[in-house]
Amino acid sequence: MTARLRLPTTVAALLLTTGCFAARNVRPVGEGNVSAGISVGGPVFTNLGAPIPTPLATAYARYGVTDETDIDVGLSLPIVGAAGIDAGAAHQVLKQDGLRPAVSLGGRLLLYANLLGLSGDVDRDGRPYDPGVRLFEELYGYASWQLHEAWLAYAGVDLFAQAEQAIVRPTLLGGVQWQPSRVLGLQLEIKQMALATNQEYAAVAFVGPGNYGAFAVNLGVSFTFERPPPPPPAPLPVETVDVAPAIDAPPVDPQPPADSTAAPASTTTEGAL
Repeated sequence: MTARLRLPTTVAALLLTTGCFAARNVRPVGEGNVSAGISVGGPVFTNLGAPIPTPLATAYARYGVTDETDIDVGLSLPIVGAAGIDAGAAHQVLKQDGLRPAVSLGGRLLLYANLLGLSGDVDRDGRPYDPGVRLFEELYGYASWQLHEAWLAYAGVDLFAQAEQAIVRPTLLGGVQWQPSRVLGLQLEIKQMALATNQEYAAVAFVGPGNYGAFAVNLGVSFTFERPPPPPPAPLPVETVDVAPAIDAPPVDPQPPADSTAAPASTTTEGAL
């Protein structure tokens, strides 16, 4: 079933297109390593006929502060005049142990604005566009299983919020990542976005269960650059020890010396009888 939302273009875009990128921080990238990528896709809609994902795109980069902690930044490319930047961090609190998944928790801040409003453009009626600057907060948690050396499956929950209006929109998601090499990674993710948000009056025909939220599909590609290994330690210098030449000892007489204390042999004989 589809739903329709009658809101200004910028607000409608922000409600269901912010945070519409594939999960970045399912597993940490590793200390000193850098990963960069792009995510495309978004909520599925039917305004053009067949259901297709919204053509959104987000470029990002993340850096491994430690083996368990990442920081990341992203740039959401403009769609219907709205663009955004974001920054956040994630930490792996639990490593995988058999069937027990690895668990990562994180959050980020997102700032979105209407570029038409920032540039001073006006609509067809001559009214200036609203800059529509909005700050959003996001908390998330992912559980992941390493199925194979190159395959990772994950599921999670995403809480997308706007504190100034006391709005929280939970999203459920699941996906797989395939890393055919140490550098290249591919990703497919499916979401049920804003599952508690009623979309009964939508101008955009989002596809979702009943009148709530929207299904979303994202594809991602990433490139990981590992920190070069440290150079091997320099060999220790070899210490040379000067050996003194042996002192020549006097020759040893093989015959022991005569005992000087022995009485000399008698050279006379007793007188003859």
